[in-house]
Amino acid sequence: MEPKKTSNRFVLCMTVIFLLAFAQHACSNSEQSSMDTAKSNTSVEKPNAQLTGQANGHQVIVYYFHGNFRCATCRRIEQLTREAVSENFGAELSSGALEMRVINVEEPENSHFSKDYKLFTKSVVVSDMVNGKETQWKNLQKVWELVHQQKAFKDYIRDEIRSYLS
Repeated sequence: MEPKKTSNRFVLCMTVIFLLAFAQHACSNSEQSSMDTAKSNTSVEKPNAQLTGQANGHQVIVYYFHGNFRCATCRRIEQLTREAVSENFGAELSSGALEMRVINVEEPENSHFSKDYKLFTKSVVVSDMVNGKETQWKNLQKVWELVHQQKAFKDYIRDEIRSYLS
């Protein structure tokens, strides 16, 4: 009787592992209806290009990192992050104290970000810059948990950015 229980548990565990791997693969590699070009997947929200931070040399950069293929969930993370930034930090965006960058890490010139920030999937990272040097950063990993809870997602992004701006 005991070997059968062990066998059933093994099959159940393997099934769960397979389903999790399949879900991750589907999110990472799903084809989109119109394929984006690599160059159009990198953008910077910076209303006044001449302003690059406050007089004290402090700037916060919010990155959204992605690859060439993006699933609907990945696109929603970018959309909600953009909305949270623009809805809560208009003055900081205008002054240059805050900047949002959308980066395709599969472009050769951006591949270093994967190692720099230890990225393994699409990610939102907040980076604290002082006089052009990064002093600290945080990968906002809860975006995956909150992606289907719009208010909680935006509150999370807002609160994390605020902690870096203060």
